[in-house]
Amino acid sequence: MKYNVQIKAYEGPMDLLYDLVTKHKIDIKDISISEITAQYIDYLSQMEKMDMEITSDFIAMASKLLEIKSRYLLYIQRENEEDEDPRLELVEKLEEYRKYKQASVELKDKCSKIYERFYRKREEVITEEKLNTDDISVELMMEYLPKLLKRIEDKKEEQAVTDDVKRLVSKKVFSVEEKIVYIRSILNEKKEVSFMDTIKDGTKDEVIATFLSILELIKEREIKVEQDTFFDDIIIIRNMEC
Repeated sequence: MKYNVQIKAYEGPMDLLYDLVTKHKIDIKDISISEITAQYIDYLSQMEKMDMEITSDFIAMASKLLEIKSRYLLYIQRENEEDEDPRLELVEKLEEYRKYKQASVELKDKCSKIYERFYRKREEVITEEKLNTDDISVELMMEYLPKLLKRIEDKKEEQAVTDDVKRLVSKKVFSVEEKIVYIRSILNEKKEVSFMDTIKDGTKDEVIATFLSILELIKEREIKVEQDTFFDDIIIIRNMEC
């Protein structure tokens, strides 16, 4: 089967592989390693001809596909039932990526609704202004929210019952505007601050309000955000160019 894919920018090698498979409604478990490898390498060749940047990640994936293809050919020749099909490694990664893509779409939809609910003011005319999605920081923040909420919940479970009672009694409602002012005040004193250090009470409402305030500050180009790995805390950095 021929996989015809138009040249476009992909987030990474798994994004390209997933597109090659799903555009033709091929079951991930039934992929032909020879065809998918050929199409992947052909796509990289087309990118090179169009002077599109090919990162080391894409090249590394091409090498990995060739390795899997070689092991699969030996696997077929031996016909040893005890050996594991080399394609399973790729299938598992594609399945994992599929789940990530679906979760990402659902999360973006939820975040859009949350942003609208928390930030829209009463009797205020809202102009049709969208977040600057050209900035990867917004995508990073969208992916970070569920992990952050889970961390807050885990922290609550570790605390004593008396502390939980005190928190409930003194529970405060946080607004996006208040958190924007608070973050600005911190960044007036120092260049950067971690996301978790901007959280005071640790309630879900505060986390969401803080999250949305950071999205707003990113949109206004007042801050930038960085994260070493997906599981690390996010660092909020004052944009010195503003």
